[in-house]
Formats: sequence, C-alpha cells, structure tokens
Amino acid sequence: MPHRATAISPTAALSVIMLTVLVLVLPLLMGHRTPETLTLSGLVLLSGSALAVILAGWPGQRPWPLPGRGWWIFFGLFSLAVMAQIWPSRLLAGWFGPHPAALWQHPEFSPRHWSPNPAATLRGWATFVALFAIAWTAGSLGHRQRNWLWLTIVVMALFQALYGLLSHASGAEWIFSTWQRHNVEFVHGSFSNRNLFAGYLALTWPLAVAVWWLRDVPLLSRLPVELRIAGSVICGAIIGAALMASASRLGTTAGVIGLLVALLLWTRYRGHLKGAAVWPAWLAAFAAFLFATWYGLAPLTERLAITSMEESRFQVFGLMLTEFPARWWLTGVGLGGFEAVFRQIQPADLSGWYDYAHNDLLQWLLEMGLVGLVLLAMVVGAIFRHAAMRLERIPLYAGLAALVIVALGDFSWHIPATQVVLAIYIGVVVRPQRQRGYQG
Repeated sequence: MPHRATAISPTAALSVIMLTVLVLVLPLLMGHRTPETLTLSGLVLLSGSALAVILAGWPGQRPWPLPGRGWWIFFGLFSLAVMAQIWPSRLLAGWFGPHPAALWQHPEFSPRHWSPNPAATLRGWATFVALFAIAWTAGSLGHRQRNWLWLTIVVMALFQALYGLLSHASGAEWIFSTWQRHNVEFVHGSFSNRNLFAGYLALTWPLAVAVWWLRDVPLLSRLPVELRIAGSVICGAIIGAALMASASRLGTTAGVIGLLVALLLWTRYRGHLKGAAVWPAWLAAFAAFLFATWYGLAPLTERLAITSMEESRFQVFGLMLTEFPARWWLTGVGLGGFEAVFRQIQPADLSGWYDYAHNDLLQWLLEMGLVGLVLLAMVVGAIFRHAAMRLERIPLYAGLAALVIVALGDFSWHIPATQVVLAIYIGVVVRPQRQRGYQG
C-alpha cells in the first residue's frame, strides 16, 4: 500500500523545530572551550529541550506518549544516585567520598558531600535531564517528523566539513571572526579542537551518505535517482575529506569503521530494505577516500608516521587503573568528579589540565561506579532488544559504533554539539520496532 501522509499538529511541528535549532546552534558555539562558552551551550541545551517537551505536551493537542517503564527506571536510578552524591551528609561523605585524609584533619573544614564537586555533579544531572528529554522526544516522533531531524543533522555536518575545508584552504586564523583557531594547519570546522570535530563527523558521516535514500525526506526523496546518487557521493566525499584532513587518528579510524559498519549492514540486509540499491553507498565511500587522497590524506599520514602516540593520555589511563582505590570503581566518585580526584594522584611530571579523562567510558564508570555500569547495560540492552534492520536505523547504528570507538580515547560524549545528536540517535534506536511515533 502507498504511504499515507499524516498531518503534523502545530505544537508537534514546533517541538521538531526546537530540536532542529539545537542541532544547528550548538556546533556553532564550540569555537572556544571555556567555562563561559560551556555554560552558554549548556543553557541553550537545557532551554531548548525544555521548550521541545513543553510544546510536545501542550494542552488541547493529541496526547504525547509518556516514557515507558524502562525510561522511568533509568531516570529514577540515575537521579537517586546523583541525589546521594550531592546530599549534605558527613556520613555519606565518609563512607563513599573520595576525599583525602588531610581534608578530614583540617581544623576548619571537613567534607559534607559524597561528590568532591557537588556543583559539577548538579550540572551533569541537569545536562542528563535535557538529553533524556531530547531522546524521549525524538523517539516519540513520527517517521515524517524524524526526517526533518536527519536532514538538519546532515546539513550541519556538511556545513562543518565545508567551513573547515575552506578555512584551512584560506589559512583563516579565526573562527567566525570571534575565536582564534588553535590548529591552523588542520581542518576542524567551528570546533576549537580537531579531535572533537572528528568525533562529530564520525557520528554523522554514515547518515550523510544514507539520508538521500530514506523515504519521505524533505527536498531529497522526490529528486531523480541520478541526483540522489550524486548528492550521496558528494556529501560522503566532502565529509570524509574533512574528517581525514583533521588528522585525528582516533576520529578518522572511528569514522572509517563506522562507515564500513553502515556499508556492511546495508549490504548484508539489503533484502530487508525494500529493494534499496547498495552500490551508491559503496560509490560514496570510494569517492570519500578518493577526495581525501587528493586533499586530506597527507596530514593524516604524517600524523600516523609519528611513532610516539599520545603518551600522556595512556599515562592517565594507567594512573586511573592502578592508583585509584577499587572502592571508587564500585561506589563511584561522583558525577563530574574526575578532575578533583585526578589531581590527588597527578604526578609532577604529567603537566596539563585534565578536566576529562580522555576516555569517556572509563570516566563514566569511575564517576558512577556499579550504578553507571547498570545504566550503561540498560541502554545497550535496549538497543539490542529493539534492533531493526531498517534503512533509517543502519546509519544510526554505524554512527553510534563510531562514537563508542571515539570514547575510548577522547571526551566527545561531554560536548553539547555531539551530545544532542547522540541523544536523538539513542532515542530512535531504543524505540520499540512496532511502536508508532506521535503523528500529531
């Protein structure tokens, strides 16, 4: 039967618009990673997610589906753990807090919180609430509404790649004439850090190739097949070249693996994709590597030729695994508490400011302990339980696979521009296969 278009209610449309605004605005604020810009991006994330939820459930409209039991269990378990970490209790601080003995012996000060940085813990919880709301809203959208999100994500990824390539080619020293570029010799879009830029592109690259073949995508689905093939190839080539020209070894590796995951899934399950052609996707991948060879491969090969890897990063991992007490890994040191506890064991020969562990998975487990492991298992379990080999979901699975690899050596999970796309992906892939999203 032919697909029947369903009208979108005004409030549902406004909710989608709020999510698209977040996708478009947050990457533009990543030009300088300071407390001020991070606070601004956090406020944008919180306010945008709140407006999206309010508009979604506006009175007088068709009822928006409430989160299921698994969502509430996840939300409640995480919130209770954070509440315990910031609750003013000397008992909790003494039992679970990662505080050095000198603090307890201080005549005028003694710890009163489990978390060594309650303000950071509270900010982390607020960010979680925003991302939870974004994931739930995205997962509740109908097929046609989600297509606007996919188109917006690809538009911003393509803008980042083009802006990065043009800025690099012109030798620009400023980002939007506002923030100074720290890595002029590499491509990094409007991000202050080329590794964070590469993580963002690795997450979005498979979708940029596949969006041309999704059903009912605005402006794209009605194009002739020849133009869709050209669009898929060109988008894949531009983003691939920018990713490799960033010279981020981890980000490029993750991006290539993510794209290969998408291509293999697309090829393996093409019989379930209603006759979708596979060869245009492989052509787009080939064009990406061809373009990258011409423009972006030289900086990457030079970086790969360096035998000394990020030694300080591995030193941090080693210190975390050997110097932190086992009890901290069981109970958690408190959300956002890594920086405070790492300073306790940071040796004098390891210079630098480590506000993140450069390993999102290790940092999450250290900060949240066994509770964090359970929460992570719940998300992974939901993804596998509701897995569906659909053309829409394949690039999402591939992007998530790429970002998991990035998480092994960087902190992209903490960057708002990447977080909002990640939340949208997860909200859709944990959605039950037979559940119909809100149509308005």
